[in-house]
Amino acid sequence: MSSARTVAPSPAQSPTPVVPPRLPGSRALIGMLAAPFAWAAQMGITEALAAQTCFPRNRPLTAPTLPWLDAIILAVNGACLVLGCCGAFSAWRNVRFIRRIRCGMPGNAGEEPVLLDSFLAQVGAMSSALFMFALIATDIVVLIVSPCRW
Repeated sequence: MSSARTVAPSPAQSPTPVVPPRLPGSRALIGMLAAPFAWAAQMGITEALAAQTCFPRNRPLTAPTLPWLDAIILAVNGACLVLGCCGAFSAWRNVRFIRRIRCGMPGNAGEEPVLLDSFLAQVGAMSSALFMFALIATDIVVLIVSPCRW
């Protein structure tokens, strides 16, 4: 009677490839679309408010009909700026997440899903930066120019 033992390969020696984590689609969408949506909402809401209170019945006024229009516009701009900042922060986190994944991948850093996630994260970061600039520029204009002079 011989005692033959079978040796199972250890997990470190297994030939199955390690699948890198992926960037969740919801995080990629938030990073790409939150700041542009915030800017579009800011422009749409503030322009509609200014048009309704400064140009009623197609006649321009020198002052808005609502005395608290400036406060409403500043509140809308503040909320949109916070939403844009959240989107920019999410985009920045996505870029850092992908960078950590690519640094930890030995030899196969060029896999297609990782490259796609990297592209989406970088597009989100660039888009967020551009629209954060637009949000801030629009906020400055609102502080300088009266809504009835737009």
